[in-house]
Amino acid sequence: MKVLKNLRIFTEDGIVENGFIRFDTLIREIGQGDVEGEDMNGKTLIPGFVDQHIHGLLGHDIMDGNYEGLNEIATNLPKEGTTSFLATTMTETKENIIKALRNIRNYNNINQNIGAEILGVHLEGPFISSIYKGAQREDAIQDISIELFDEYYQASGELIKQVTIAPELNNANKLIKHMVRKDVVASIGHSNTSGEEALEAIKNGAKCFTHAYNGMSKLHHRNIGAVGAMFLSDTYSELICDRIHTSDNATRLLYKVKTSDKLILITDSMRAKLLGDGEYELGGQKVIVNNSEARLEDGVLAGSTLFMNEAIKNMQDITECGIYELIKMSSSNPAILHNVYDRKGSIKVGKDADLLVIKDDLSIDEVYCKGTKTA
Repeated sequence: MKVLKNLRIFTEDGIVENGFIRFDTLIREIGQGDVEGEDMNGKTLIPGFVDQHIHGLLGHDIMDGNYEGLNEIATNLPKEGTTSFLATTMTETKENIIKALRNIRNYNNINQNIGAEILGVHLEGPFISSIYKGAQREDAIQDISIELFDEYYQASGELIKQVTIAPELNNANKLIKHMVRKDVVASIGHSNTSGEEALEAIKNGAKCFTHAYNGMSKLHHRNIGAVGAMFLSDTYSELICDRIHTSDNATRLLYKVKTSDKLILITDSMRAKLLGDGEYELGGQKVIVNNSEARLEDGVLAGSTLFMNEAIKNMQDITECGIYELIKMSSSNPAILHNVYDRKGSIKVGKDADLLVIKDDLSIDEVYCKGTKTA
């Protein structure tokens, strides 16, 4: 049993000053006062981050479909405070998507005790618009098919938890309803949808927007598009808060409209993260990283090299939000969206001991994944 003391603990029910926490794989006790344990010298304790949209790092990508790469991703994510994540695929050939999904399933069957936990899969495509494909492969975009989705779902071992979908495509609402029955989150993105089509998709069960502003139809006063529907609806919105994908004012606007209750910070990071500038590959396409910006040869943004702890700092700097608001956007909201809030997303007795010890400047001091110190 591990005990940390002399902490400022941000629990689900309030702040515990001069607090202590006792845990093994689960949080066993939270209290106040002096006990036998490791003195944390007044640092802050918050829940581990949940990144629901990440492709890779350190030269590895989820689409590589190999155990070693997935293990490197899972074991390196805690360094940035991420203790659980959705392994995110891309619009690729059916063969390559199935290979990646089977690899995720097999990895989870073999190993759930090292590094960040894979909560499931975010299938980013292939049911998307060619107009707003972004860095996705146009030649691999597929017509919406419930049968094809079910094939992917079975290949993953029923681990698909989120699908980015363009609601203007034929059969989109049929698939959204089908996914809702399987507790899979339909997320509007890479879409040229009209505002009316997006709102109809939401009525049918879509709950989220993929990387806000990016890869979606824009707001117009006679057609509010995906962006307008995102503002108007009570849905969650992902945000890549790297100050590249969205301007600071766009971030402030989204925060003002959606509030911390409906925003989810993500990295959307690709294999270049942790490796620096240079030439890389994403979904079979050449990516050039320069000054931390990842772009295709035609200049289109191609994911990010963002760390979750950087996203947190950026968000606080831009919006002046507090710690609890940051916890919502980085931990609680994705856990609630994906129905794992009973064990993730906040500090409470009985939940997984996914814990971050941070300093006043939000830098990470220690990380625990299910009670094991990983960073």
